[in-house]
Amino acid sequence: MNKSKQPTIIDVASEAGVSIATVSNVINRRKVPMAQETIRKVEAAIVRLGYRRNVMATNLSRRRSYELGLIIPHFGGYYGRFAESLEQKVHRFGYHLSVFSAAGMDAEIEQRHLEHLLQRRVDGLVSHGLAMSMQSTQQLVGVGTPLVIFNGWGWPGDIVQLAVNLDFAKASVEAVQYFLRSGCQSVIYVGKRNGMGANEQRIQGFLAGLGDSAETTVHALLDVGELGIAGTLDEALRLSGERRPIGIYTFNDALALEILALCHERGIRVPEDVQLIGMDNELYSRASYPAITSFDMPVDLQTSLVAAFLMKQISEPLDEESTALLEEHLPRVQGHELLIDLDMIVRKSSMA
Repeated sequence: MNKSKQPTIIDVASEAGVSIATVSNVINRRKVPMAQETIRKVEAAIVRLGYRRNVMATNLSRRRSYELGLIIPHFGGYYGRFAESLEQKVHRFGYHLSVFSAAGMDAEIEQRHLEHLLQRRVDGLVSHGLAMSMQSTQQLVGVGTPLVIFNGWGWPGDIVQLAVNLDFAKASVEAVQYFLRSGCQSVIYVGKRNGMGANEQRIQGFLAGLGDSAETTVHALLDVGELGIAGTLDEALRLSGERRPIGIYTFNDALALEILALCHERGIRVPEDVQLIGMDNELYSRASYPAITSFDMPVDLQTSLVAAFLMKQISEPLDEESTALLEEHLPRVQGHELLIDLDMIVRKSSMA
């Protein structure tokens, strides 16, 4: 072959001794039956020839970019795990995932993300409910970009067809009722106002979990953004008086860990005086002393559902696993929201 000539898919097929269709299936990672040896021969031929497919021409002919966008509030903790898991899921369908941080809802950065996504002609978008404004998201949807929201509440149906949400309200009910069964005479929720929808879901569940016990149980909603960690613990102690133990349920494990550290510093016993329940099941919740009771985030299930529904919107053929997943969970959609249960992991911070 002429070394100055760019190798083509025909050259690869000839080099590997297979059909052009087989080469195309390998390159595009299509879910068709192929022997591992066939895949190996095609990939080896691609390396030997230095073949590079003309991505732009391929995308134009198919009217697809095979690019997806994900916008998350930040890259830490649960959001980082979500991005990594979703990347693996969409890779199976031959798609590349570009991940953007909302950078604290900075309007200028949000606009740059939006312009980039429009220029890239992404085939679909996944966004956290706090990561983009409804106006910017609607602009993407308006040009025909399929969208799936995760952990977003109250989004109108003309913007989003499906929001795949963790059921923070139900988990919060479970946390409060656990405290009550454990004999807590005072129950406190420590939240973060900048958590917006996720914080509101926790508050709703916290109040629902109290039920009739609200009349006889000291309870309060405290905002750590206003009070700080020390101020929050001081206020919980002041409100509770001599009632022990105090049950403190926090927006996430990071807050629970900070309160735990302050309790150690002040000689307040956990769980004898204060019981703690967090959220996210981060590594440090397991490694702290005592280990912190938390709720595990089912990231794998959530990203599998997001990926499957997005592929369905794009009209990408689904494999059996994705089809079965949607058939199992979509009947549970209420309006356009699908709620996923969280599992409570009980540890010593709440075991009096």
